[in-house]
Amino acid sequence: MQKLSASMKSSGAVEICKRLGEMSGGKVLDVGTSEGSFIKTLMKILRDYDSFIGIDISEEDLEKARSKFNDEPVEFIGMNAEKMTFDDNSFDTVCISFSIHHLEKPNKVLDEMQRVLKPGGHLIIQEMFCDDDQNEAKQTETLVHHWDAKVDSIRGVPHFETLSREQLRELVRSMKFSSIEDFESQRYVKCLFCEDMEKCGDSKNKDIIEFALREIDEILERIIDHPRFKELSQEAELLKKRVKSIGTEPASFLFFICK
Repeated sequence: MQKLSASMKSSGAVEICKRLGEMSGGKVLDVGTSEGSFIKTLMKILRDYDSFIGIDISEEDLEKARSKFNDEPVEFIGMNAEKMTFDDNSFDTVCISFSIHHLEKPNKVLDEMQRVLKPGGHLIIQEMFCDDDQNEAKQTETLVHHWDAKVDSIRGVPHFETLSREQLRELVRSMKFSSIEDFESQRYVKCLFCEDMEKCGDSKNKDIIEFALREIDEILERIIDHPRFKELSQEAELLKKRVKSIGTEPASFLFFICK
């Protein structure tokens, strides 16, 4: 880990990293793993672990994930998280990172996650929230994300607007764990290990702005032949104008460790 700026130290990421560093992961399941990014982070942070399994419904994402892990105890499986094929009490740690807003039935998935978790094990949830008390650059990220969700939805891809802090906390409380640790962070934990960690926190950084503009264009290309293309392209132009004038940076998120 590199030398940290004052803003990074106070972001909440260090506190989360320290708590995870006290934990033994054992056999870990990552739900909605996409390309395995959160598994990479946990490998760096957890005190120790035995193995990882990542599940996702996107075979394209899973193929990318498999290419990123060499000779490591990680397996990636195509699976619907609403109907996992694992036995009860199969994992010491079960986690989901920035994927709840992609779930059509989040309660069903969380029930399944709790079912396959061993008694005394840990369930980890990392999820961005949409409350508008964040700075304007973070709100830009939220607005782009919600527009992206709209684009995916008309394509029939499950993607929804992010929840508020209270909605997320209520979702977690409904699972009735014996203990719930609740952290709030302005920066991702993985940023602690990134050479460009300060770049993402600079809302006017040229590279970050150019990346955000390209991302909006790439999202729009998915529906270039759709009847609503003109409408959504107009919204895209407004978002790009906001990115250029206000900037953008990662939205804040909640991090739960439940036992």
